[in-house]
Amino acid sequence: MRYFLYSLLLTLLTPFGALYLLLSRKYRPLLRRFRPSIPSDLCTGSLWIHACSVGEVFLAKVIIDALQLAAPRSGILLTVSTLSGMDLAKRTLPRVPLTFLPMDTLWSVRPFVKKLRPALLVLMETELWPTLIRETKRQGAPVIILNGRLSNDKYDRLKKYRWLIPSLVSMLDHAAVQAEDYRQRFIALGLTSDRVSIMGNLKFDGALKQVTEASLKQLRQCYGYKESDKIIVFGSTHSGEEALALDCWKLLKQNYPDLKLVIAPRHLQRLDQVIEVFRNEQATLRSTLPPATVNEAPPILILDRMGELAQIYALGSVAVIGGSFFPASGGHNPLESVALGVPTLFGPHMDSFADVVSLLVNGGGALQLASHEELASVVKELLVNKEMHQRVAHAGRMIVQNNQGAAACALNLLQSF
Repeated sequence: MRYFLYSLLLTLLTPFGALYLLLSRKYRPLLRRFRPSIPSDLCTGSLWIHACSVGEVFLAKVIIDALQLAAPRSGILLTVSTLSGMDLAKRTLPRVPLTFLPMDTLWSVRPFVKKLRPALLVLMETELWPTLIRETKRQGAPVIILNGRLSNDKYDRLKKYRWLIPSLVSMLDHAAVQAEDYRQRFIALGLTSDRVSIMGNLKFDGALKQVTEASLKQLRQCYGYKESDKIIVFGSTHSGEEALALDCWKLLKQNYPDLKLVIAPRHLQRLDQVIEVFRNEQATLRSTLPPATVNEAPPILILDRMGELAQIYALGSVAVIGGSFFPASGGHNPLESVALGVPTLFGPHMDSFADVVSLLVNGGGALQLASHEELASVVKELLVNKEMHQRVAHAGRMIVQNNQGAAACALNLLQSF
């Protein structure tokens, strides 16, 4: 009866959601989520992995790469929920069958699952959709979570609405989570302790990259940077943080006239707003740089293409993680820059990555600021103090290295199903 109420509520809201998507030029492609197609060459009994958006797609790639290395298989379907996730998956996993996840209505999910008939559904992190889980189980396929986590907000919401779908979490066959506190939360929501395990965090496995001097030289030529350039990279910025970056850069330019700034907005639909912040500065869009070698890098570079932040972190003198200076977003993954040996700092609002932040900050592998007012002074200290710069960079890389192994745990779990 309670599931019926959930299904009825979602069905009643569906026409309004569909109308919004229809009227939105940007999001209109998401209408395909109401009746997504299944790639014609995909056989039944495939492994189905769902990754909501960009962050989860990166994690799914770690799993898929490990699977293909251990036992190459063609029967893998990847589904995503967002346009940015779709774009990233197309570019980074071009050979993996890909489609949108159906909306969580019975008339969208049931025909999709009946046609696919998966052997196993893997949900990355916290993609708990009642109809999706229910219908997959009805087809006889187990459902598991990999790299599971439940933030404070997510946990509170699940507790609040547990009366509506009381069996949501208990329907899972297994949840492999990142840490003990997440394990306890899944148990509190109804999953028995024998079906919850700690696997670590796949973000550590996906972060560590080897960057050669040759590849760094090629990257510098691509963007026009010199080896001696000092570069501050602000990654995954949200509204208000571009202005903080600009103020920081202007203050530091008094001591470093040739200081370079890179801005990577988290959401490219905000690009016009970001450009407006730098309207009176010598800012250049990445898409306007020539495709070949650039002679001289612009003072301010705005990344307006997906997928380039990870490589430009490698050129940074200091990395600043966006989404962390205002409370709305809960921060973003700091491990990409840390793993590359770039001293990394972030603001006080990193709730979505609390466990990672705790490891990094306590181990001296990253710096957390109490407020944006400290930004310029801490960045300056990292630029001036070579010993501090090297110490933070080395500690960060070692923390990433020492916390790898989640991919191997995930493979063992998948093989048991």
